[in-house]
Amino acid sequence: MLIPLFKKVINFFDSFPEIGPRQALRLFFWLIRQKEETKKNFLANLETLLEKTHFCHNCFFPTVEEFCPICSDPKRQDDIIAVVARETDVLSLETAKIFKGKYFILGGLVLPFEDKTLIKERIKVLEERLEQNNRFKEVIIALPYTREAEPTLKYLNILRKKFPDIKFTFLARGIPTGGEVEFADPETLRSAFLGRITD
Repeated sequence: MLIPLFKKVINFFDSFPEIGPRQALRLFFWLIRQKEETKKNFLANLETLLEKTHFCHNCFFPTVEEFCPICSDPKRQDDIIAVVARETDVLSLETAKIFKGKYFILGGLVLPFEDKTLIKERIKVLEERLEQNNRFKEVIIALPYTREAEPTLKYLNILRKKFPDIKFTFLARGIPTGGEVEFADPETLRSAFLGRITD
């Protein structure tokens, strides 16, 4: 019943994180039902997004400038960085309004059956940055307390041993075991940040 072109678009939606076949179908039918003006605006915005968006040279958050608004803000602390798994973690922490430093986004977690290239490359960038810049006083490892995060923590622990003069801290257990930073409420994040631990 569905022609090949439709199937291609639906399969594309299905490839999105946490979007299954049923949601992909709904997105497809929603999109084709929109008015022509809405479709044109969508395509124009999507084209602009893909052409102009890149990753911040400092933290890897998406931006249209060389540096994202957080990294280019002179009021943010330069000597403390929070290492997070995903861009959505940054948004959650910024919503909670508890952190005045800067971020470093790994791009995900080191998972057994997924491509680890991007994350390993970014950990290497983080290592080089710590080597080249002696102003860093603290690195906050703001990863979730999940079994999936453990391999990533092992990589970051290597950095911790390599830079004994830098204070490495972890979120306090305000984040429940198995909990994701992205989905924690602002009050829980505030408790976890303010009560961060060294081990």
